[in-house]
Amino acid sequence: MKRFDLLSQLGCCICGQPPQIHHLTGIKYRGMGQKADDCYTIPLCMNHHTGAEGVHTIGKKTWEAKYGTQEELLEQTETKIKEYCSAWDISCDCIT
Repeated sequence: MKRFDLLSQLGCCICGQPPQIHHLTGIKYRGMGQKADDCYTIPLCMNHHTGAEGVHTIGKKTWEAKYGTQEELLEQTETKIKEYCSAWDISCDCIT
């Protein structure tokens, strides 16, 4: 199963609402002017992604202080993906 399909089924990793796909930000996830690899993605609803409470609106530092680091949320997301794939006996691509 494709990673983005799985993320869409999981819902926002903060509130559970239907998500958009967020590529982690920060130099360790990308080169200059590039977005992170698709493996470094988490599901965020519109509000937590680009809305009033979004990482792209309030800034990474403020957002992470409020909701946890992107790395922590990625780890939680990876655990949920593995559990989902195991429960449904399916293979999943792009697990970090």
